[in-house]
Amino acid sequence: MTMMPAEPAPVDETIGQRIRMARVNACMTQAQLGEHLGCSSQQIHKYERGSNRVSAGTLFVVAKVLDYPVDWFFMDPQNPAGTDPVASVPYH
Repeated sequence: MTMMPAEPAPVDETIGQRIRMARVNACMTQAQLGEHLGCSSQQIHKYERGSNRVSAGTLFVVAKVLDYPVDWFFMDPQNPAGTDPVASVPYH
């Protein structure tokens, strides 16, 4: 039996934080983003917290809807210029 980790993976938290930042900058609610993705506002909340991992396909749609390049969601939040990828953020 596989158990879910108690804590979200750091990379999932980073991507979730970026989704939230982009959504807020677009003046969009979680419910509105959920409508674009065909899911609930609760699911968006879980993505933004990092407790549910975002699939590549879903992240592609998020990027298009919020008008951000996909790679922006992987940029290091410690680097405001956004030039260094999240390579230093552990996956597990």
